[in-house]
Amino acid sequence: MVLSTGDLYADANSYSTDEARKKHAFVSEFAQKTEPAMLWDIGCNTGDYSYTALKAGAHLVIGFENDPSALERAFHRSRSDHLRFLPLYLDAADPSPAQGWNQQERMGLAQRRSASAIFALAVIHHICIGRNVPLPEALSWLVGLAPQGVIEFVPKRDSMVQELLRLRDDVFPDYNEPVFDATMAKLARMVRSEVITDNGRRLVWYDRS
Repeated sequence: MVLSTGDLYADANSYSTDEARKKHAFVSEFAQKTEPAMLWDIGCNTGDYSYTALKAGAHLVIGFENDPSALERAFHRSRSDHLRFLPLYLDAADPSPAQGWNQQERMGLAQRRSASAIFALAVIHHICIGRNVPLPEALSWLVGLAPQGVIEFVPKRDSMVQELLRLRDDVFPDYNEPVFDATMAKLARMVRSEVITDNGRRLVWYDRS
């Protein structure tokens, strides 16, 4: 995802206090019940939900983010609070490939896949609408990263999606909740689902193990 700092912090602040509380409670319950040995937080921002997961039972979190300002804040937070949280740079739509001799010295993200769980919170609309990736492909990639996790669906009526669409045609007829649900049903079992905002943002806990 290529996000501007303004986009990222707009997303970060697009929840009311009660909505943020619901989101933290959901991811906390997930981490408490699954205790992932290694959690990947895709689009970790400044690490708020990584921190919640660590407090609730995650043993180690690797956060992936491509906004330099957010990444720096996440790194300093991890160091100052002595967290088992490693924030790394990643463009989710264009991750680094395998490199080196015979492409075996430094593995790409897919080859190094080792997460026991993932978070993909407030990120799916940036991949699909910001980077033109079809929703089923984005979900297949995310679910394929780990056997269980939490994915947030952000509907078109959300103000952040409307901002992404403001200066372009809406050529995304398949970016909708029925397609999301149908695709998830093919990929994994939905353990729990909760709408957390008035405009329909929804958290889905999946398990394909």
